[in-house]
Amino acid sequence: MNFVVGAKGRLGRVIVNTPSFQAIALNRPVYANWWRTGSADAVSRFFERYSNEEQEARVIYVCAGILDPSLAMDEHHQINFLLAKHIVEGASKLGWRVLTFGTIMEKVIGLDTSNPYILTKTKLSEFIREYSIKTRNTPPLHIRLHTLYGAGLPSPFMFLGQVLDAIAKQISFEMSSGNQLREYHHINDELKAISTLVAAKINGIIELNHGNPLTLKEIATYLFKEFNCLELLKIGSASTPLKENYDLVFERPPLLSQLTFRETLPGLVNYLHLCKENHGELLCLN
Repeated sequence: MNFVVGAKGRLGRVIVNTPSFQAIALNRPVYANWWRTGSADAVSRFFERYSNEEQEARVIYVCAGILDPSLAMDEHHQINFLLAKHIVEGASKLGWRVLTFGTIMEKVIGLDTSNPYILTKTKLSEFIREYSIKTRNTPPLHIRLHTLYGAGLPSPFMFLGQVLDAIAKQISFEMSSGNQLREYHHINDELKAISTLVAAKINGIIELNHGNPLTLKEIATYLFKEFNCLELLKIGSASTPLKENYDLVFERPPLLSQLTFRETLPGLVNYLHLCKENHGELLCLN
């Protein structure tokens, strides 16, 4: 039996609903306080009852996380760092494999940021790196993700969510020069990649790249053109961030060399069409 901590988010929800992962959602009241000091022991006590089951690799997918940078640093620190840290410390000594998830921006920006999401995920990856080297327990795996899409609406505070909002409401979309590089990964492709990494039994930190980035300008131009509202796009009307990825192209890990990732631009168009068809009324109300 495998478990997902944080099954309401995009990734956790899809893992639970994919039979091949054989994972069930852990009820939130069970882990709600695992960020508190001393919670590693509570984690151990909980998973100990399942540790006698015959299973080659019991896995805990820690998908719980706060992405919205407008929320308080304390909230990010509790969920993005402390909760994951205590699960690793408490479960790995029982032989459980723990997977945590972060962001590729840990490598691009790291600790030199005021963004609480990137900051806390960077701290988590530093902990995972040190723990994986020093521990005699089952070492964890931290997967740095790019931007996911599919399975529900995009988050309203993220680029794709803002693009969809402008298209649905037919309002102007002001953006920077758009030279930032991004990889977009469909959630179903990501699941295949995660399954491959789990089967390989690697640990430490890995970047889940497909290696085919596009600039935000390319993405926005294609989407607004496909939805016949290119006049709404205002490139260069917003300030351009200094700390960003403007030239770094990530290589696909050799373990994922045989996997097929769908093309970004057609994939995003299909996704936004589905969002409008299935949630159009909701989009216009927000």
